[in-house]
Amino acid sequence: MISDKCHQAAWQLKDPSNLAVTRILFGFLMAVDIHFERGFAEVDHRFGGFTQCHFPLFDFVKPLTFQWMCLVYLLMWLGACGIMVGYNFKLSCLSFIIPYWYILILDKTSWNNHSYLYGLLSILLLFSSANHYCSIDAWINPDIRNKPVPNWNYLLVKFQIFLLYFYAGVKKMDPEWLGGYSMKNLGSHWVFTPF
Repeated sequence: MISDKCHQAAWQLKDPSNLAVTRILFGFLMAVDIHFERGFAEVDHRFGGFTQCHFPLFDFVKPLTFQWMCLVYLLMWLGACGIMVGYNFKLSCLSFIIPYWYILILDKTSWNNHSYLYGLLSILLLFSSANHYCSIDAWINPDIRNKPVPNWNYLLVKFQIFLLYFYAGVKKMDPEWLGGYSMKNLGSHWVFTPF
């Protein structure tokens, strides 16, 4: 039966090392990204004005005061570092996820498509067993150290990445991309001057 084969494939045990590499790289990139892309470096300018553009149905979500917004960013950064080193993994994921989505909902104008991907990947990591290898949790708790993880941990991340690139490919079929408008504007960016 197909459902039995799918169930077996999803629960087949796999080596946890690749998932740990994903966890470490994701945590590191988010710890760096929070300062630059998420706006921690300009929190006072970003949430101090009245030019906010909120998501529909979430316009009631308002930014906190400057001091509290700094604490929100600090909590998100600590969560990213906790994900990276695999310390108190589930709590670290929640410490990253909640502030991340709160800040995303506050101002939709400053986010790109990959911003949603980061938020979704952090949720997928929350439900995974990415702390079974090369983590402080595994060092503290020998019961989970190098313990194999179910294949669905990998399948969910792979499926999310597939969806991202599939829809990005579909998006490239619209007249804006086919007409070269997007590439013309992108090509005028200073980064591409040497080319």
